[in-house]
Amino acid sequence: MTDPLIHTHETLTARDGAPVEIDTEMVPVVRELWRLNYTTLACCQDVGEATAGVREQAAKPLGYGADGFIAYHRGWALLKLPFLDAMRLVAVLSREPAFADRVRHRWRPGSWRMNVPLVPEGLDEAALLHFPREQLLELVEVLEQQ
Repeated sequence: MTDPLIHTHETLTARDGAPVEIDTEMVPVVRELWRLNYTTLACCQDVGEATAGVREQAAKPLGYGADGFIAYHRGWALLKLPFLDAMRLVAVLSREPAFADRVRHRWRPGSWRMNVPLVPEGLDEAALLHFPREQLLELVEVLEQQ
């Protein structure tokens, strides 16, 4: 769901029949999430790399994506889910030995982050889950067991 010129991608068919471009490394995760009836709104296999690529292609400044943002997000994958689906996923992962500490404890190496943006009405309906890209295969393995 990133600009297809930034990461290699596959086109999958969403549950509603729409074609959706998914970063290649995110495809197994998205397939498992869909199998488990989660709704995905966006994903990215490397937010820092993608932001740098989009910035390089942009004809005008993005309004985000400064050097510090890019450096901070390199190596971090992203899943954007409706808030309730994000909470359900975190609850499932909190019971799995491979992910329990990662989703329960903040700011440790390998820990996940959840961001729910503020909007004029309060909190956004979607949550952004950031986690180390290196955990993608482990995440798929855990989801396959659900």
